[in-house]
Amino acid sequence: MENEFVRVFMAILPRIFSDADSYEGLHWHTHGVRRPCGAWYGMEAAFPYPADISAPDVCTMAGWKSVEALRDFTYNGRTHPPGMRRLSSQLDRSAGAGFVLWWAKRGERFTLQDGWDRLQSLRQNGPTDHAFSLDNLIAKPVAA
Repeated sequence: MENEFVRVFMAILPRIFSDADSYEGLHWHTHGVRRPCGAWYGMEAAFPYPADISAPDVCTMAGWKSVEALRDFTYNGRTHPPGMRRLSSQLDRSAGAGFVLWWAKRGERFTLQDGWDRLQSLRQNGPTDHAFSLDNLIAKPVAA
């Protein structure tokens, strides 16, 4: 949190979440922080973050109505794009992909750990039907 870019982004998260709540292309969203030990904390319980452990992974998971809706909110929304532009140069991308996609049946729910596991799968195996990215989009199965 001592990083100015991180502080600013965290300060605008409530506005981003509010925009997401009212965005028609989004079914649901949830957020949390994963500490290096693997423990998950909701955003409301994530800070203050202990100074004596390495940086956490801040995670967002969302159920989108379509890939187009995801792209629209991410790249054209009112609050998300400017916040991410400010923060992008500060993110550590050394572990590989920073986000993951997969197709799911309507109404199916997932935990942040499910998303984390799929992100690790994408980082280790590259794009598959199980985990892929916008750059390597896998066609939507007929049944999903």
